[in-house]
Amino acid sequence: MRTPLMASLLFLMMSAPARAAVPAGFVETTYSSTSLTPATGMAWAPDGSGRLFVTLKNGVVRTVAMKDGVLETQPGTSTLVTRTFATEPAVHTNSECGLIGIAFDPNYLVNRYVYFFVTVSASEQRIVRYTDSNGTGIARTEVVTRLPTAGNNHDGGGLGFGPDGKLYWAIGDLGNGSGVDADLTSLAAKVGRANLDGTPANDNPFNDGVGPNNEYIWARGLRNPFTFTFQPTTGLLWVNDVGDGYEQVLVVTRRSHAGYNDYENNQPVGNDYITPVIKYRTNSVDSRNLTATGAVRSGGITTFTTAAPHGFRKGEKLTLEGVGDGSFNGEFYVASANNAPSTTTFTVAQPGLPDATSGGGNATTQALGGSITGGVFYDATLFPPEYRGNYFFGDFNSAQVTRATLAADNSVATVDEWGTGFSANVDMSVGPDGALYALGYTNGVVRRVMPTATGQKLVVSGLNLRLMEGGRAAFTVRLAQAPTAPVTVSVARAMGGSEDLRLTGGGTLTFSPANWSAPQVVVLEALEDADADADVATFTVASEGLTTESVVATTIDTHSARLVLSTTRLSVPEGGTATFDVSLSLRPSSNVTVTVAATQGDADLTVASASTLAFTTSNWNTPQTVTLRAAQDADNVDGKATITLAMPGLDARTLEAVEVDDEPLQPTISSTPATTAIVGSDYRYDVEAVGRPQPTYSLEGTVPQGMSIDAATGLITWTPSAAGTVDVRVRAANGVSPDAEQTFTVTTKADEPPRAILIRPTQGERVSGATAEFFGECEDDVGCTGAGFYVDGTQVSTDVNSDNRFYFGGAPGRWDTTGLAPGPHTLRFVVVDTQGATAEATVTVCVGDGSCEAGQPDAGTDAGMGSPDAGTEPPDAGTGTPDAGTEPPDAGTGTPDAGTVNPLPEDDSGCGCGAAPVAPLAWLALVALATRRKRSRAS
Repeated sequence: MRTPLMASLLFLMMSAPARAAVPAGFVETTYSSTSLTPATGMAWAPDGSGRLFVTLKNGVVRTVAMKDGVLETQPGTSTLVTRTFATEPAVHTNSECGLIGIAFDPNYLVNRYVYFFVTVSASEQRIVRYTDSNGTGIARTEVVTRLPTAGNNHDGGGLGFGPDGKLYWAIGDLGNGSGVDADLTSLAAKVGRANLDGTPANDNPFNDGVGPNNEYIWARGLRNPFTFTFQPTTGLLWVNDVGDGYEQVLVVTRRSHAGYNDYENNQPVGNDYITPVIKYRTNSVDSRNLTATGAVRSGGITTFTTAAPHGFRKGEKLTLEGVGDGSFNGEFYVASANNAPSTTTFTVAQPGLPDATSGGGNATTQALGGSITGGVFYDATLFPPEYRGNYFFGDFNSAQVTRATLAADNSVATVDEWGTGFSANVDMSVGPDGALYALGYTNGVVRRVMPTATGQKLVVSGLNLRLMEGGRAAFTVRLAQAPTAPVTVSVARAMGGSEDLRLTGGGTLTFSPANWSAPQVVVLEALEDADADADVATFTVASEGLTTESVVATTIDTHSARLVLSTTRLSVPEGGTATFDVSLSLRPSSNVTVTVAATQGDADLTVASASTLAFTTSNWNTPQTVTLRAAQDADNVDGKATITLAMPGLDARTLEAVEVDDEPLQPTISSTPATTAIVGSDYRYDVEAVGRPQPTYSLEGTVPQGMSIDAATGLITWTPSAAGTVDVRVRAANGVSPDAEQTFTVTTKADEPPRAILIRPTQGERVSGATAEFFGECEDDVGCTGAGFYVDGTQVSTDVNSDNRFYFGGAPGRWDTTGLAPGPHTLRFVVVDTQGATAEATVTVCVGDGSCEAGQPDAGTDAGMGSPDAGTEPPDAGTGTPDAGTEPPDAGTGTPDAGTVNPLPEDDSGCGCGAAPVAPLAWLALVALATRRKRSRAS
């Protein structure tokens, strides 16, 4: 019985990734590695070394390096050579948790710092920093801790450095509505901002010192900001927010409010609300009916009027159909600004056509997907000139890549589908070779997209650089094609630029027929100056006979001094004192005074000496000592207090002081026991007790067979062999009477069969195309290990994981229906739990456009189970009124069918990766049994 299992696994592992489809004039090259899955993000090292960093959900960071201008592969294959940079020591990987963000320090060329966003437990996320030491991460440092998570989804993960040199990150609503709307106490549903040492920036908009607000908050109202990027030319923060009813791209500034969970694509005016610059309906399209006279063309500009608020955005591509005068029909881009002239009107350009009036018909948006992922601005010269500054982003569900072009005023001019078949795409980036790269989540695939023919030109990657004062940054140069003779390239600062910015390496580059494709590095440095203004200079890249390219360099001024503390947590013995040191990070422009005070907490903890510190232009970096005292008291509680250090106009710092009580403390058990267990499955209960000295643990009385406890940690482990009840008595002792005891009863029952919940498709749903949805969930008392997917009684796919959510083909949008005959088909979703028990759910769907007989009754689907981020269709949030975009009739119009929300048309260019038949469901039970045996051995 091992053969079907091994054959299935080998089939899944050896299946070659499907090629993506890109526009004419471009070519896609696919690389892959089994060591790059499940991938969550990528970033190129900004030193020009050609190293691509890839973050994996399980906490591993791997790198792939360029060799001779292309990613290094195993000889004769497209299999990437990867290396391990670092592995996070503790990662919580449930649902969307894990290692989910990466960013390089703006002064990486000097300090070699790389930052990561990671979920470390079911209740905490952190931003950690490594030092890149010859390709290995060392000196792990926790920069920001205690970031929120519920251990499930909508954890965010966006991470980066702004043009101000501050550290930014984004977190969603944790899947449970945390931190939404006006909640300023939580970092959930927010963009956070900190200094490089992890302290809150003093000028954050809601920083109220010791008040209730969270001092890190920069912007709010975000549902699931999985990724973001800073626009190279402007420094603006573009956030890709995975939606409930709409996928949104939001330009976020100080105090911005994106409106969730009250608004999506219908944010009101005022009160810091922002509307998306790009949006599309989640797994669907919007359609709005035009009024009877709702098409008026004058001077080559057409104004359309819809029967209901439309929610269209500037640059959005619409299909106009059914207008009485056919000259109004066709595909157009919205030319008017948001809600201009009104919420029911929009304009498009129709130059050269006569003035006319008509009406009727409808306007329909594009189907772009249902779960927006990573985006990038094209900041290189390899692509044609019209691509510079374009914004590309992916969608996990549709496997599409979308291209947005920008107008001269930085508003969105056009939004178009650009590529298809980018399966499970999670991130995009521009490489040092000027190519566009895309990363797949489940398949370990890295895709490289380049023009097919460019002619000879200078390929510069990194046209807009930002440098820390006193720091360095780099860009790269190569040729577009092999030269017939050596080519010399000169780099120089253009006239009029700041002399504080200068070349330190790469002023003259030489390319030959042998090395033309390998990017060469140009290094710039920014000198320290006395002012607080950003310096700007343009550097030209030139070679005889070729078009000269320009790189704009801007400094990040770091002339504000900050407090440097020797520690942020200090233990103070009861009745005694403890000290910490304070200094400044930079020489101040004038003398400053720092105030030190206990601002909240236990009054027994006080500042004993140095409650004010004076720093001058000469002693600014000499540490000064502050002494804290903990008064003797009669209780045996370890008190805590917050010590705040502040100076006018600069960032405050806090330190947590803990009183170490010296009175003996009898043990107390504070944890609540688990009182149920499943036969054959591991039972675990971590007993927690406090006391002074630290207690040890033991099981007392009649101990259930096979149960044990760790005397030092209190962890109870047990694998029950039969159903029934057992009494358990735990003792915690430390020599201080009385001992603590906890008695409880554990009820053991036989494993219950799982419950299969088929989420998509639903009973009677019409499906088509190569990227249809077929997925569900499994509910079980212990856990599920896999699912089988059947069409008309034949198993055609399997999915194995421990997340209890299972997809046809292992990922969203992989059911290829194009091989099925039009008409009704029966789908069966079968799940298996860790004990090998199974359950199933069955629906009948209609494939294609033909007629289908009435569907049979729902056989196991749960209409109440909505899929996060993708597949939900709430009332149209783009209208500002309930159901204003739904059918039947539209509220506020007085007529039926004023606007519809149509199902997402399937894209028949998808890969259909999961459509091939695999081994029977029996192998899932073998996986479950193998998992049980593995767990038994581990315990």
